This record gives sequence, structure tokens and C-alpha cells, in this order.
Amino acid sequence: MPDLRSPLICISLALAAGCAADPPKTSEATSTASSTTTGEGGTEAEESTTTAALDCDVAANELYTRRIAPILASDRPKTCNTCHLAGVDVQLFLQETPCQTMACLDARGLVDLEAPAESLLLQWIARADPASPLIDQQVIDEEYAAFLAWIEVSAACGLCYAGEAPCGGAAAVGCAEEEPEEPYVDPGGCDAVVLEELFQRRVYAWRDRCSPCHFDDQKIDAPKWIATGPCDLASLKTMHAVVNGGLVDRTDPTQSLLLRKPLAEAAGGVPHGGHDKFADASDAAYADFLSWITREAACAGMN
Repeated sequence: MPDLRSPLICISLALAAGCAADPPKTSEATSTASSTTTGEGGTEAEESTTTAALDCDVAANELYTRRIAPILASDRPKTCNTCHLAGVDVQLFLQETPCQTMACLDARGLVDLEAPAESLLLQWIARADPASPLIDQQVIDEEYAAFLAWIEVSAACGLCYAGEAPCGGAAAVGCAEEEPEEPYVDPGGCDAVVLEELFQRRVYAWRDRCSPCHFDDQKIDAPKWIATGPCDLASLKTMHAVVNGGLVDRTDPTQSLLLRKPLAEAAGGVPHGGHDKFADASDAAYADFLSWITREAACAGMN
């Protein structure tokens, strides 16, 4: 699996038709090329760093055509099929042009143009299971390297789509799983996909309790930790915001701000500008939140 701290990059840019009408722009981009050989003696990595001037009017488009488009071909196995919740697929964000597609990925938070190697899309690819059917380490490495190269070129040159609503308009925010035909059965364990689905079922499903203040599409002065957009992606982004935002106390789950902020102060909560959301610990939403936090804490201790 590629190391997110030492990404695999090999960018070789050739002239091709561009996607912008402005005069040619150039940018200095630093790329790291890694070749890895695995044998009986282990794995050895050789890295080299090169700096080249990019023609920003052709670079991203050419790289997309040469390296990304073949990956998204419908008959090619993809790491997306093994690494995260069903329904979160890069093909959902494909637009009319490569420029618009990258702008959509950026708008949805799948790429980080300030720190390309930290992009959520790359994290999904990197955790794919090489033992899955049709997916081997070569597929993972190729997909990771290609997407990282494309993101880095876009970061160096800037987005080349200047229109509005790059993702083509508002996306549905509902989750089909919120009205399941059969009750959800928690399979247990600490698998990443299990934890993500547990969060969606036990925490994200109650997000209306926090509406509208904490939703990321609102202009209300409050922390925006609830993502909107396609359900699976929005739930996953919300989970990352909850964990990274210090809302979970893994030492003592009951002290988590995710629980105590919405809880009435009389029941042990802390001051909350949005008023009480849980009257006490018997609230069904409180119980669901606590069940996910407890699992998250237990699993974090095992890693």
C-alpha cells in the first residue's frame, strides 16, 4: 500500500489540447518518483525528486486523458469498489470536462489542493484491500500515483474551471438506509467500513437534531461539522470532522462533546448555544451516539 507520507508520483507531461482560454501559464511543480521492488528479501524503495515547469493550460487535461480516463473505464477494476461504503465512487463526480471534474472533487472535499497527499480520495485508494477480487497491489499503486499526479498538477496550476456549481447543482442529501426494509444489524468489529456505516446509522441519521446551525451549507455562526451532499460521502466527511474536531473523548466516551453539547445541562451537559437536543441519557439519539463513540474508542485503542 502506498505510504501517504511518501507518495508515489511520476509526472511526464506532453503537449495536448488545453481546457482554458487564457494565455499559457506555467508553474514550478516538484514531483517525487518512487520505484518499489519486492522480493524474498523485503521491499526496497528508491526515490528521486525533479522540478519541472508546467504548461498549466495543457498539463491537467493531458494528464487526465493519459492516466485518469483509463482508470475510470467501466470495465477496469477500481479500488473504489473495495475501500469504502457502496455508492461512493469517483464516477459519481465525473463532469463534462476534466477541469469541471476536478472542480467538483474539490467542492465535495475529496481532494485537498493545499496538501494533495492528504486528499480523502487518496486515503480511500490507499486502504484498498490487495486481496480483493481483481484488485492487486499494482492496481492500487497505479491508481494512487495517477490521482496524486493529477491533484498535484491542479494544485500547482489552480483550478481551470471558472463556472458555478461544478458538480451540476444540488445533490440529494437523503440516505436510503434511513428507511431500511430490514433493521440494521451491527456486524461488530473494527473494520473501517463497519465503523463508517455504524456512524451513518447511529449518528448521521440523527443530523436533523442539529439543523440548521451545524450544517456546512448554512451561514449561521456555529461550527460546521455536518457535511451535506451525497449521503455516503457526506456521512464519511462528517465522521472525519467529528473525530478530528475533538468531539470524541476516547478515554471516557460519556465525556465526549458530541454527547455533552446537545445534552441538557441538568442531565450533565455543557452550555450549548443551540439549546437542548437530548433531555437526558435515555434519549434514543444519545444512546446511538454513545454506541458509536464507544466502538470508535475501543477500535482506536487496538490500532
